[in-house]
Amino acid sequence: MRDQYLDSSKAILIFLVVWGHFLERFIGWGEPTSHTLLGVIYFIHMPAFIFISGLLFKDKNWFKNIIFFLSLYLPFQFLFPAFDALWTGKFNFNWINWFERPYWVLWYLMGMMVWTLFTYFLKKMPLPVLASLALALFVGLSPWNNYQYSIGRIFVFLPFFVIGHMYGKIILQSIQDFKFSTIIGLFVLLGIVALVYTTHLNQYWLYGSLSYRQLKVSVMDGTLIRAGCLLVSSLGVCAIFSLSKLIKSHFIQLGAHTLPVYLLHGFVVIFLSHYLKLNFNIGLKIFICLLLALLTCWVLQQVMFDRLLRYLSLWLMKPTEKLWHKKITS
Repeated sequence: MRDQYLDSSKAILIFLVVWGHFLERFIGWGEPTSHTLLGVIYFIHMPAFIFISGLLFKDKNWFKNIIFFLSLYLPFQFLFPAFDALWTGKFNFNWINWFERPYWVLWYLMGMMVWTLFTYFLKKMPLPVLASLALALFVGLSPWNNYQYSIGRIFVFLPFFVIGHMYGKIILQSIQDFKFSTIIGLFVLLGIVALVYTTHLNQYWLYGSLSYRQLKVSVMDGTLIRAGCLLVSSLGVCAIFSLSKLIKSHFIQLGAHTLPVYLLHGFVVIFLSHYLKLNFNIGLKIFICLLLALLTCWVLQQVMFDRLLRYLSLWLMKPTEKLWHKKITS
């Protein structure tokens, strides 16, 4: 039986992902209002999503999970650039790029492969959460481009996956049981809004994709800022789970089918961004992006899209399962 509270939380998060991408494409970070809205969204949505991914990860399925995400990553790494090339006329097919630079939203699929593998082994070591935090901070010290292979994002968000896997159920149960968690969550969310508005924080800190040198800060400043961002995101994750209690069992279909919404909404955003220009005031543009996100989520939550992805994954899943079964029985 599915956890309706978890599905409701996932529904909020996937909507924030889609809405955030519409805001980025149609408005951008330049406007103070959109910068604040995007900043709050980016502080919370992916850390919370990755936390849930860790919570749902089962040790016995670690290899199967890696193959599943690889089976989707490879075709979509081809499909997204090909789809974009329909308008730009430029398609640079390079086998090396399949892993060197994941296309836009596909970094999450690569992250899932690495987080699954790392967590499987990290939990066998002492202090796995502390180790993941150290990796999140130390990756910023690396001399190479943290955007390549999505190494920056993968390691920066690793602690959320590890914590979700090891302590996720306890944390969510505590939030549900605590009487005043919703009120506290609301104040935390307002605090994050005030923080983003007053600091006008560079969005690349929230992406987690660049090193301290690329962000042009000292090692000390970079480490402190990143640690601060991780702390704020952690509070934001708890806040969003507290507030999701308010919607109870609503939107559980969307929460149950987040993967097709996550992968396929990129095509919708790309398509509309080439044909739709929002030459209105900022308030109306934000509202239109909100409506587009709602409509996109409603369409892509349909079961047929989930089945489509499952069917697509079989090109690699089936032969791998046969080889694995053959190896075990031989």
